[in-house]
Amino acid sequence: MAEAASLIEKYGDVKASGDSSTSAEFHQKILDFKPEWEKYEATKSQAQLLKLLEIDAPAIKTKAIMMGHMPIVQACMDAVAMQDEMPSKWVLTLFYDTIREDSSSYSILEEGLKAQISIYKPLMTLLGRSFADTYIPDKAAWLLSAAMGNLPRFFTENDVKSLVAALLEPGRGPCSDLGKLEAIVNLLKSDSFRSLVWSSPGVPEFIFRAEPKTAPSPYLYKSVFAVWMLSFDSTITADLKNYAVVKKIRDILTYSRVEKVVRLCLTVLKNFLSYKALCEDIVEEGVLEAVQQLEYEKWRDTELYDDIRDMVALISQEVQEMSNFDRYERELQSGTLHWGFIHSSKFWAENVMKFESNDFRALRMLASLLLTTTTDAETLAVACHDIGEFVALHPLGKKKVAQLNVKERVMQLMGSVDSRFREVRREALLCCQKMMLNKWQDMEQPK
Repeated sequence: MAEAASLIEKYGDVKASGDSSTSAEFHQKILDFKPEWEKYEATKSQAQLLKLLEIDAPAIKTKAIMMGHMPIVQACMDAVAMQDEMPSKWVLTLFYDTIREDSSSYSILEEGLKAQISIYKPLMTLLGRSFADTYIPDKAAWLLSAAMGNLPRFFTENDVKSLVAALLEPGRGPCSDLGKLEAIVNLLKSDSFRSLVWSSPGVPEFIFRAEPKTAPSPYLYKSVFAVWMLSFDSTITADLKNYAVVKKIRDILTYSRVEKVVRLCLTVLKNFLSYKALCEDIVEEGVLEAVQQLEYEKWRDTELYDDIRDMVALISQEVQEMSNFDRYERELQSGTLHWGFIHSSKFWAENVMKFESNDFRALRMLASLLLTTTTDAETLAVACHDIGEFVALHPLGKKKVAQLNVKERVMQLMGSVDSRFREVRREALLCCQKMMLNKWQDMEQPK
């Protein structure tokens, strides 16, 4: 995570765009607002303290004032819960801009929490109300989730669950989609809450809902950022395979030309290379070609070219190592076959003669999978395909397969009426045709 922190520090973040409540004009309107704290019932007793704050002051000054006058933090929390929206927007913007400018400003919240100042309740209250736009709930969700992610010891698992539920529960919550995703990402930054958040209902689906072709760049960036945070947990990373995460990253690299998005995708892939199951997906999903293509684009940051070349080298090494016959045998030994590179015509053309090793051991394992009645449908379909390829490409293909007595099983599968076996029937038919076809080597030459 130290590397993650340094990269976040170096490259910053992608700000939202396209929403009027996040535009520069909207932000400037808040900066121009001058709260008259003495006019509000909730803040009049702390008006003099609140007047010490300047929304456009440097973060170091704001931090010094708040750390020196801790009651001002309580006054700010009282202000955000008011019905009048502009003072609430002003306070939330002050905290948001201060922390984004200087991350050490989290110490303001830390000292406030130590002093028993409630941050959770007033910010959660805002997530249960309706507003004219998404600015207040988005910033409240960001501030609360950022506090949880950076100061986890002050919050319980129930606090986190309640926040996630408020963000994602259908028909509830006034946050924008980007606001929800930013809050989830903040929570995933915490080692303490990462597994809890990932296992919360709706979180995986929300993270992976971004369409690489059409999603706005800020949302796409945050989606990849969430995956990056998840990739630091080996247990969660194993689960990511079920969500076709490598294919998602490949598609983003294919369609997005936003430098921060591309750079983050490369960083995610680097983490993925530490996991065998995801390495196989990286090879099979054609990620190498997608990364190689990036080198021909024009990038403002020249360092990005080095990152691309480094990733090409790393993936090429995986391709060289994994695109071999040993990997094919490992999959056979697992008892489950899946469509992919090692069942392609190219693989068979390059490796068919290697099936002779160990007295045709791989072929015998393949036949065993085909003859086993408990083998799943996809494995049966792939096995039929591979038997057909062996028959078609190996000089002794028909003879060796005949010795394994699989022809009857293939014909049985070809006539299956099981609705789940549609693909199996097609592959069995093709396999049977190859077994019955007389190759010229088998034909007796006329004397």
